[in-house]
Amino acid sequence: MNELVDEVLTAHGGAERWQSVSAITARGRLAGLLPRRFPGNKLANFTVQVQVTEQCTVLHDFPQAGKRAVFDRGDVRIETHDGEQLDTRTDPRSAFFGLSGLRRNVNWDPLDTAYFAGYAFWNYLTAPLLLTRGDVTVIEGEPWQESGQQWRRLQAAFPAQIDTHSRQQTFYVDTDGLIRRHDFVAEPVGNWAKAALYCDQHREFDGLIIPTRRRVFPRGPGSRVLSRPTFLALEFDEIEIER
Repeated sequence: MNELVDEVLTAHGGAERWQSVSAITARGRLAGLLPRRFPGNKLANFTVQVQVTEQCTVLHDFPQAGKRAVFDRGDVRIETHDGEQLDTRTDPRSAFFGLSGLRRNVNWDPLDTAYFAGYAFWNYLTAPLLLTRGDVTVIEGEPWQESGQQWRRLQAAFPAQIDTHSRQQTFYVDTDGLIRRHDFVAEPVGNWAKAALYCDQHREFDGLIIPTRRRVFPRGPGSRVLSRPTFLALEFDEIEIER
């Protein structure tokens, strides 16, 4: 394992604790520019459950109460809480590109949101364990100066079989070993959507250290971050760990 990845995993609770987790359930609030495209309740108040070892996410009571959106290893569906399927889509990522992607510049349907939010929540809630996967290549990059601090950087390359924002991503690590920033291109939004996700207000949940406040801002030339607009404002109020 990359030495810095090992330090990061230790700072977030340790490899043994993370590897024992089967699922994570989080409740919280979502706001910002991007969720305005979402249908229904826009996940303004959400309950989400992710399976740690499989790319599977359930968004409860979305797009409305009594329904749920499921992201299941790349495919998506809307179903009742009893499991009755109401709508499905295979290969949902392709719908964001070409002529079919034009509508998505304005608004998304429930399956679009199930795909984007499903993989994003899975990525966010499983990091840093995500970086230890054998099919993810991670190297340490040059250090970075941010607000008078020197942060180390992990440059991660993701394989095609993992649904994620973009194949190349960068994680910024503070002197305590905590992930404080995460750079990517939100490709389903557009190749122009170069973003920086800031993580803070880290809290302990059953031995795991997880940032409960996240903000996504546009990223300009030289990896410099613009102060507006806020693409995404994400708050985790409660997190439950299943083993």
